[in-house]
Amino acid sequence: MAARRPRVVGAFCRLVPFLVCLTLDPFGAAARTIFVTPTGAGPGYGADGRLAADRTESFSTDTMRTVLPGDVVQLLLDTPDPAATTVYRAHVVLSRKTSLAPDSIVIRGLGARTRLIGRSVEQIRDCPMPEDGTERACGDLYAALAAPETPDLLAALFGSAAARTLPSERAAGARPAIPIGRTGRLADAACLDLDRVDGVVVEDLTFQDCWLVAVRALGSRRVTLRRVLVIGSSYGLAARGRPGQPADHITVEDVTWVQDVSGYDEASLSREGPFRCRDGRMTALGCPGLMWRSVPWAVSHHGVYEHFNGALLGGADLEGPVVFRRNTVLSAYNGIRLKASGCEDLPASSLSPATCPYNGGLWISENLFSYVRDNPVELETWSTDAHVARNRIHNAHAWFSFDDMGGGPVYVYGNRGWFDDMPALAWSGSASVGPACRRRPVSAPPDAAGFDPVLDRRFDYLKARWLPVGVEAIDASGRVDRMDVEEQSCAASVAGRVVKLALPPRGAAPDTYRYPRRGPIYLFNNSWYLRAPVTGIGAAANLRHWNNAILFCEPGTPGYAPELCEARPKTFDAAACGREFVQADGLGRFPGARGSLPFFDCFRWLPVDERGRDLLDLASTFDHDISSNGFPQGFGGPPTFELQGRQGDPGFRAPERGDFTLVPGALARTSACRIEEADDGHLNCRTTPADTAFAGAVAPDGRLYEPPASPHFQPPD
Repeated sequence: MAARRPRVVGAFCRLVPFLVCLTLDPFGAAARTIFVTPTGAGPGYGADGRLAADRTESFSTDTMRTVLPGDVVQLLLDTPDPAATTVYRAHVVLSRKTSLAPDSIVIRGLGARTRLIGRSVEQIRDCPMPEDGTERACGDLYAALAAPETPDLLAALFGSAAARTLPSERAAGARPAIPIGRTGRLADAACLDLDRVDGVVVEDLTFQDCWLVAVRALGSRRVTLRRVLVIGSSYGLAARGRPGQPADHITVEDVTWVQDVSGYDEASLSREGPFRCRDGRMTALGCPGLMWRSVPWAVSHHGVYEHFNGALLGGADLEGPVVFRRNTVLSAYNGIRLKASGCEDLPASSLSPATCPYNGGLWISENLFSYVRDNPVELETWSTDAHVARNRIHNAHAWFSFDDMGGGPVYVYGNRGWFDDMPALAWSGSASVGPACRRRPVSAPPDAAGFDPVLDRRFDYLKARWLPVGVEAIDASGRVDRMDVEEQSCAASVAGRVVKLALPPRGAAPDTYRYPRRGPIYLFNNSWYLRAPVTGIGAAANLRHWNNAILFCEPGTPGYAPELCEARPKTFDAAACGREFVQADGLGRFPGARGSLPFFDCFRWLPVDERGRDLLDLASTFDHDISSNGFPQGFGGPPTFELQGRQGDPGFRAPERGDFTLVPGALARTSACRIEEADDGHLNCRTTPADTAFAGAVAPDGRLYEPPASPHFQPPD
């Protein structure tokens, strides 16, 4: 079909005082601007307090039924006070909007002046935690009959809102599918629901306390979240595809998300920043709060604070392209988390773009991730042609998570990462920003021994019940999976790593664990200032690690503090760190040629299969990197490991402040390796005169690294 011609601009609409403004295109179709206020009927005002519409509609699901592709839904103020904020509290659903034309529906606000406010976590649960250690159920019949599933919050959000198509709803003009009747208490756990919508832009709004998700999109494509401030929420945008209803062309750009606001002056939060912390500091990098300072990692992952276990973008079965750029993610658990849920039951050897068409064409670029308790970037199950480029990472745990991920290639380049704090544990620099983590475990009854009854409890959102203390899941047969006492401790998961990889778990069936076999994970021309290993708690699986510039925090480096920069745990125990893997043989702590921090930790060179056999075809390559501590030996790597690597200070100007520009004479100003793309699409580290290339993310002239000039490295518009 021929592309639709441009509209004739300026036909009837110039913010005149009408309920709806019309713009006609040459074919006679009307594009409308629908002015809305929280309750409708009355007038609406612009950001300057001037009258924009004499009468308005209410921002509601009923109003959204009349919206057509190409329409603009403009949220207005309900008062002429130019300093006032208008609050929208309705749960709104946009459902079944498709068009053969490329036009999108636009839902637009007035920035911080128009706020969509949801419900608190306590209101969503509607189930007080019992004072004793037993289970408490608070659900209705629907919740009681819900099939027990792996208690994943993202899956629960999608499952609760799944559409039920009734015969009466198949007719034209049927009511929206979310929610239909009672579909669980999470059915309206979003401020805005998009159900089978093709083309929608949500922009210039503020979402506040929209637990568990600000915008939820099911079976929807061409979805854009833009110039939005999200305060709170497990997820900013949670999107899922369905068989026959793909979710593709997903974009999140120029969004600021502050998930845990406990460290902030919340009233002063803005999308642009800077941010005022509770202790009075102003900063562009956010503020540590309860999740970072006081709560153990596992308690946010699967305990009382599990509602933090989300991401700005959470996706399941998304087809590309997925664009995540220029966002600011502060005081959050994850940044972006994408799963290929529809492929989880496939044999690992059968995964391909044909059998698993998800998580392809990813562009994660130019974002700031700060105080991220788990993973700024997490790709699960399968991913192909993913670019993670030019991001800044400050105070995060495991920066790039590719654990149990098949597919490839993944390209990680031009990123800069540093720290000036650590989570959970007290140290001299943390005294002014809240109390450190503290637990109060009990000794009885035996099943709860070692657990903290206030922290080590999980709420099952699908069945609306509190599980007993220390219980992580109860399956349909009644089998109980208990939490790991050591994992719940304050000292667990405080060191982190740059790249998160792993090994098959004990008891894994053959052909179930996934590695990136379709293409390597390329990590090149990045700049790091580290208190953690490059990778650990696993093996190097099909990595290509070139031209990275690494400064380890040792005595004499900028920002050094003894308790902040010591190896953790202080004593290495291979049996403890690898207790969940099919085998712990060969796992070790491997520091560089100097210094005390490990380059690899709880690490073996070769990955293994589910029977513990080495996988030689997934061996990795490290070369032409710069490390202030030099490189490890004795870990089983090949003689070519870092053959051209260089030991020495890379020459960063102020890495403790995130400034990775190079000082005159810096070691990283030259490199004998230039990354180039071969005819078959693979990348090579090609030998070149040293003065024509550099190591790290920042060139000698201060510009960020530019990848190979290839269509593969051209992001979408």
